[in-house]
Amino acid sequence: MSDLQQAFERHLVRSRFFATRDNVVVAVSTGVDSMVLLDLLQHLPLKYRPQIIVAHMNHELRKQSQLEEQFIRQYCEQKALKLEVAHWSQTLHPPTGVENAARQARYQFFQKVMEDNQARILLTAHHQNDLAETMLMKLTRGGQVSQLVGIRDQRPFTNGTLIRPLLPFSKQQLMEYALQHHLRWYEDQTNKDLDIQRNRFRHRIIPMLEKENAQLLAHLENYHQQLTELLAWRDQEIADRLAECIDRQGRMILAKLSDNKEFIQKEVLRQWLNHQGVYDIKNHQLDELLQVLTNEKKPQQTIKLPHQYILEKDYATCALKKLENPLENLQKPQDHVIKLEQWYQVDSISLMAVSAQESFFKGEEQVVFQWLDPDQFPLVLRKWRQKDRIRLKNGHHQLVKRVLIDQKVPQKQRDQQMVLVDAHDEVVWIVNRKWSWFERPTDYRQTWQPCFIGIKNKEKKVNE
Repeated sequence: MSDLQQAFERHLVRSRFFATRDNVVVAVSTGVDSMVLLDLLQHLPLKYRPQIIVAHMNHELRKQSQLEEQFIRQYCEQKALKLEVAHWSQTLHPPTGVENAARQARYQFFQKVMEDNQARILLTAHHQNDLAETMLMKLTRGGQVSQLVGIRDQRPFTNGTLIRPLLPFSKQQLMEYALQHHLRWYEDQTNKDLDIQRNRFRHRIIPMLEKENAQLLAHLENYHQQLTELLAWRDQEIADRLAECIDRQGRMILAKLSDNKEFIQKEVLRQWLNHQGVYDIKNHQLDELLQVLTNEKKPQQTIKLPHQYILEKDYATCALKKLENPLENLQKPQDHVIKLEQWYQVDSISLMAVSAQESFFKGEEQVVFQWLDPDQFPLVLRKWRQKDRIRLKNGHHQLVKRVLIDQKVPQKQRDQQMVLVDAHDEVVWIVNRKWSWFERPTDYRQTWQPCFIGIKNKEKKVNE
């Protein structure tokens, strides 16, 4: 057994991406990366090997596309693998932005293959080099530090999960495995086009950096892991600091805010604004806001923010307010039996919807993914009650009231807190605060219902 095969098996066992009985769609382009992934999966011991469905799209972008399709058809027939093929007709090719359009068409096809085969897992062959390229491209473009994490090893996709099991392994390792096992593959000539930014990083920038340090890829992957863990810790730490800075009316106590170092003040302010529906505040705008809030010579100030919000400073506190708009006349939150893909009001600034498809949310809202037992439907959105409680992982329960107290939710917000409950009136989610823990059976991916729950600012509804 090769070193890569052993390392791949250990990675799968440790990560528990899928089970033997799972139907798994494998995206195969016939390039070396996807052919190695397909071969590694076939050589897994039976106790780890999933049910494989190969998905190949003929993009009709070059003459070689037909040869690649013929090859993968013959390969899957010889290996007794189920194969799904689609064509992206040349009549659908746009005059510009072909690469992005091809990607969208490809993933729409993958979604259909998953639905047709009752599969909730899609595997792609992204590897350590792809991660490094993405991290360096993000670093070059600029933005939030959270974007430097690059590619994650899994994320929600359609009604399941997109998984990248080769992320810890380099292109060189995959190539060596392919040569050692005499695999056949096709090279995509567009990967050498230096007019494409990712190719410039792949063929020029990263090789130059590797001359400085041959361990570049491994180090970037290590940074990826550190950043992921640090950002999780930072978000929790800032949430704790924010709770100390908010009074019972949800206002920011400026003296409490000033007790923190300036860079912490900025993150506390950012998270406070995010919680109230203001997301697109840039770093320099936060700096300007802090200068106003900490200026004792001007104890009263009004600052305009995006999306018709204003920040009012009034001596010791500041508050975020929404300017008058048609949504002010919306009815107050009330009990609703949840219908899929319908928006419901959860508080004065937010709407919530539940869908079986991630695509419903258009990538613009906060979206969380959860598996639920079909017996739990229909879901109901209502205000919390004194005896409501959530399940904890250790088998115990916790009152919703205690969660709100522990999270230092202001009384006014606490009185309006909504919960999502199941058909048995058991709390599934304290909206925007905490989930219940439900023990999943081993076959939950086949028997339970995946659902996406999105939260968005009500203002967006006006503009839709």
